[in-house]
Amino acid sequence: MMIELAKINKYYQQGTNRFHVLHDISINIAQGELVAIIGESGSGKSTLINIIGFLDEDFSGTYFYQGRAIHELSRKQFSRLRNRNVGFVFQNFKLLREQTVAENVALPLLYAGKRRKEINERVHEVLDQVGLGDYADQFPKNMSGGQQQRVSIARAIATNPQFLIADEPTGALDTETSQEIMDLFKHLNRDEGTTVIMVTHDPHVAAQCERVVKIIDGRIVSDSKGGMLNADS
Repeated sequence: MMIELAKINKYYQQGTNRFHVLHDISINIAQGELVAIIGESGSGKSTLINIIGFLDEDFSGTYFYQGRAIHELSRKQFSRLRNRNVGFVFQNFKLLREQTVAENVALPLLYAGKRRKEINERVHEVLDQVGLGDYADQFPKNMSGGQQQRVSIARAIATNPQFLIADEPTGALDTETSQEIMDLFKHLNRDEGTTVIMVTHDPHVAAQCERVVKIIDGRIVSDSKGGMLNADS
């Protein structure tokens, strides 16, 4: 099993008040799954993926990643684990608008200490993969929302991460463009074997995942099969 969380609890301190955000969350995610995590705003879904994606090490409970107990790691070890294993895709793209598409996609490879030749080859490879092979020298500020999200996805997969976390990746897009991005995620999952964990409030997006986990008030209330994994619309 790739990801195993058991009895995860998370608290936030605000002044003298202590808020219990996640309640005894237990979830397993296997290599190659396409999982949607759904819930209303404030349900705890973003807090959960921050823990899954090694962004937050301040929790109680156990977390085994590929059989390794990580709940006792230091902050530095969490950071190293995250950089080597996780790719992130965000609703608002988080691209550097004054740098080219190629420069944006190259960033995680530069951080990983790759050589320039290897970086250039990999950048063009992933841009082709997301359908933007001719856009390397373009600037994100001149591109549509759907194209920017494709750049974001290319950047996320550039380092060949073990899994992707996509936080509302279609939230800022129109219906048609959302479906194009969803089709790209399904391609990465089905044809490239990429594990994808996606937070969404859109039931149509969730239904295209093979598994849907619903969170209400910090508790998992259902964990079921999605309904439209192979659908294209």
